[in-house]
Amino acid sequence: MKISVMGIEYNHLLSGKALAEMGNEVTYVSKDNRRIDNIKRGYYNANEAMVIKKMRTKENIDFTTDLKKALSNTNMCFIGEGITNDSEESIEKILNTAKMVGEYMNNHMFIIDRSEASQSRVAQIKETIQEELKKRNKNITFEVIANPNFLRA
Repeated sequence: MKISVMGIEYNHLLSGKALAEMGNEVTYVSKDNRRIDNIKRGYYNANEAMVIKKMRTKENIDFTTDLKKALSNTNMCFIGEGITNDSEESIEKILNTAKMVGEYMNNHMFIIDRSEASQSRVAQIKETIQEELKKRNKNITFEVIANPNFLRA
């Protein structure tokens, strides 16, 4: 299965690592060009090193800033807000990510909300993605699934 993980924070890396070790093809996506370039060259920050260096398989893992490429034929996309203490900022980040997913997805996809928020944002995420698909005149099916903190492996 082809999976995109939106973000390269510690929890994102752990989730992707577990999915890759199950045999899935995982692509991490970040807007931070410098950080992605450093990871690809083997230069990690402390959190990245703790996860990436322990990955049993690296051949089915990629890091990119190209969201369109990452979502090409993706079956599953994990979204979350990253590190923030502001709930309004968290919601904004999640919905901005959902908007980008709607802009670039090209086939049926499962979108997993991994937010730390105390309540699920599934309805808002669905609406945001559907608005973007409508702008593109695309009729692509998708499912949004909540996977909050207490359900994580």
